[in-house]
Amino acid sequence: MGAYDALQKARDFIRAQKGKIAPLAVSEEELNPRAQDDLSLQAWALEPTGSCYKVSYKHPDDAGSSEFSFFEDGKQRTIHIGVIPATYDNRNVLIPVHYFTVAAVILKRENGRLKVWTRPVLREGILVEKSLVPYQYGLEKYETAGLLVVDTETTGADYYKLRSRALWKAKEQRLEVEDQLIEAWRRSDEAADHFLVVDGTLMNFRNEKSIRQCVGVSKSFGCRYFDFSENHRILQMKEFERSWTFRFHSPEDDITRGGRERVSWYLRLRTRTDADPEFGLIRVEISRAHADEAPKFAERFSRSLLSERLPTSYPFPRWDKHLYPIRTCESYLSSIMKSIETITASMKGAQR
Repeated sequence: MGAYDALQKARDFIRAQKGKIAPLAVSEEELNPRAQDDLSLQAWALEPTGSCYKVSYKHPDDAGSSEFSFFEDGKQRTIHIGVIPATYDNRNVLIPVHYFTVAAVILKRENGRLKVWTRPVLREGILVEKSLVPYQYGLEKYETAGLLVVDTETTGADYYKLRSRALWKAKEQRLEVEDQLIEAWRRSDEAADHFLVVDGTLMNFRNEKSIRQCVGVSKSFGCRYFDFSENHRILQMKEFERSWTFRFHSPEDDITRGGRERVSWYLRLRTRTDADPEFGLIRVEISRAHADEAPKFAERFSRSLLSERLPTSYPFPRWDKHLYPIRTCESYLSSIMKSIETITASMKGAQR
């Protein structure tokens, strides 16, 4: 479809269902930020927790010592664009319709410059509870015409639950395109002997072969994995210090039934006078396949991640936690995805 064909089809679909075009100038991600948090799990330490560890890194001498050359990020945007009236179990209900756009990109560093590896993956369409759509023929018509319609698969007709579900389905779409791109990278000749730095947790990815060569970096975390004194120790780490490595399950736990397992540790990228306890603090994840050598990988990758903290992304929000290549990925994705302003303006332009 053309650059704005999906938006036009989305508008026409709502009209054909006798719905109301009512775009919001804010994304569901901004309204419901906690919906993207990863799960709270019980941790199993792989090193003594009595103290944190000073990373063998000296600034500025080691500023160019990073071994990383590939960086991946994914982005999602979910916009409420209208509602469709319907009757369900003798009740009048409103069915929200969302427009979503998701994308993923990998940047490769060559001779000190970042460029796009192969090509980004971009996907866009609408999110709606298909079973509640009153005119099913019209739904099939627009799907046949090329409009991607993702079923939110929600039980019931609660308006707010339908909106919440749309956000999670958008997340699934984002993870799909990220997984697709990461696997393509892993299968390429260029991936040999390299690790891919991925923005965010690796918990949501299930392809263990691909994860084996990934290093996840989380900038936000609302979970406490250790007791209060140990967690306090982490929050009081100094610049260039890392926590002990840990797993999310004990070695005896059975994770064969869909359980998620990674090796993780915290790293302080930078500090500042009178800063909050999480200033410059990130959490790193690698595959459980490296558990036997967790301290070795934590030291090795921490040195490289400390090198990637410069140049800074100030005054960008959370600049203290940003790795420069990941910030560059985010900027690139923003440039190829339809903005909230474009989506809402397109919807408003269709009203009579």
